Amino acid sequence: MDKKPKAKSSVLPVLKPESEQIKRKIKGELIRRRQLIEKYKRNARLVSVLLIICLGIIGYIIYLNRTPSPIPKDISSAVQFPIFYPEASKQIIVKKTSFKYDKSHGQVSFIVNFNSNNITFAEQGSPDSFSADPNFYTAFVQKLNGYATFSGVDGRVDLTLPSETHEQTAVMNAKGTLLFATTSSQISEANWKLLFNTLNNTQP
Repeated sequence: MDKKPKAKSSVLPVLKPESEQIKRKIKGELIRRRQLIEKYKRNARLVSVLLIICLGIIGYIIYLNRTPSPIPKDISSAVQFPIFYPEASKQIIVKKTSFKYDKSHGQVSFIVNFNSNNITFAEQGSPDSFSADPNFYTAFVQKLNGYATFSGVDGRVDLTLPSETHEQTAVMNAKGTLLFATTSSQISEANWKLLFNTLNNTQP
């Protein structure tokens, strides 16, 4: 007579206390990490908000302390080239009432007082020939009896002494503008550099 196979026991193994402790530790660690991630996200959002506020405050301070352009709006809007003007300071005074626009010649002029010397700025659109061939500008400066050159924040500046006027004249061709700064006084090259390194310009 064949023996019947013994039925497998349906009783599940009993978990040891150590296994329960490990499960609780793992669960606790997952909860702790989730809390750290949430805390990091909150801190990151807070830092972003504070950064935006700080940048806004800095921008507002810069806006309040900016030096407004002395150029009349009707003149700056009438021309198609940037108008360069020095930053006002204790040494530099831009005479606002001196601004003129000669429509027939497309030229803007104004007077700057620099260290008690009056300098007349005259600016116009840069001739196409200057951009077509750099040699045109070089030859132009030579005709004006150029005697010194230096690099300003906006580009090359040439000091000249035209035979027609015998007045010291600084010439700059930059950003589509041809600029002349003329004075009957004698200004040192170092002071010309100081003046030209303060230049701002309008955006047409």
